[in-house]
Amino acid sequence: MTGSLQIKRKKYYVVARVPDGEGGTKSKWIPTGISSEGNHKREAQKKRLEILAQLEEELKQVKPKHDTTFAYYVHGWLEGKDVTARPNTAKGYRDYATKHILPALGNYDVREITWRVLQNFYNGLLKTHKVNSVKKFDIVVSGALEDAIRDGVLEINPSKLVKWPKREKFEARAFSKDDAAKLLDIAEQAGEPMRAAITLALCYGLRRSEVCGLRWIDIDFNKGTLHVRHTLTQNGVVRLDDDHTKTARSNRVLSLIQNTIPYLKSLRDGQLKAGLPLDKVVAWPNGKTLRPDGITRMFKTLLKNNGMDTTMRFHDLRHTAASLLASAGVPPKQLQAFLGHEDISITYDVYVHLANEDTIATSQKMDNILGQIAGVSEPPEKMIRFC
Repeated sequence: MTGSLQIKRKKYYVVARVPDGEGGTKSKWIPTGISSEGNHKREAQKKRLEILAQLEEELKQVKPKHDTTFAYYVHGWLEGKDVTARPNTAKGYRDYATKHILPALGNYDVREITWRVLQNFYNGLLKTHKVNSVKKFDIVVSGALEDAIRDGVLEINPSKLVKWPKREKFEARAFSKDDAAKLLDIAEQAGEPMRAAITLALCYGLRRSEVCGLRWIDIDFNKGTLHVRHTLTQNGVVRLDDDHTKTARSNRVLSLIQNTIPYLKSLRDGQLKAGLPLDKVVAWPNGKTLRPDGITRMFKTLLKNNGMDTTMRFHDLRHTAASLLASAGVPPKQLQAFLGHEDISITYDVYVHLANEDTIATSQKMDNILGQIAGVSEPPEKMIRFC
């Protein structure tokens, strides 16, 4: 509880913020009985602390007119997210609450949720979950506690006081040029729908959700463009077709890559000849949409059957597209627009994986420069070329 000293009618008053009973707060003037005339400020400050302590104790005794269990606030926060968040996101929050948060914390009075209670809860989860995963649970916990603050039941959010271990740095990976070429050959032999999926991810850098959501109306052969504006995501067995992308920047228009146009046209013509309605670009021969989890399973099978590294993910095709373009000298801003990243630092910190031969070439370039300007060594006769 906080409050300041104010003077009114030559007397010291304590002005504190207290709950107004409607989810907000109001100012309350409490007299100290001490005159503001003369040297009485130190006495008034002491009285202020006594008044605030007494007021805080009184507020603890006042029972709100509604349930104050933590479960009450979690359910209320989730209901709000059902309205404001995307369906897939809202369902994820509800899963976190149902499986982990409510069983452990739901029966607590919300005023009993201290930073230490949360610290112990999260420490237990961190034994079996990654830091980033547990921080997603904290979004629900912190949101529910913020609602309790709005009700005047809590003054501070104890989740803000939790100490977290350092985030595990995500090391994204990319296929080499040779492996990328091999994958395109494998995809051609595998046929549909994986050939289309791999082509879009490796050549255009599309995310898995964007690959599954791309429609023929998004491709304009006359203008030579591919518009990334539809996605297909999955939460369990629930398939979510969306007319929007992950972020605003993810909604982007790409120029068609000339080498892929003949294939894409033949894919469209093949679907038409089969009597299928032109909807999703990536589809089974019977026209059925390929689900994101189907892409993951089939991609792993392709890698295994062809003696390739099975620890690589389908999403690593997107990393590969970024690395190949960066190695070819594509400027950062162009690469950011191509990949649809909100933050350019993501483009380089996560997705760019310059090949080892490029780093060797850079070092040799510097060695050559030093040799020319300082005479420390003869320039090498043959440089490893940049790709």
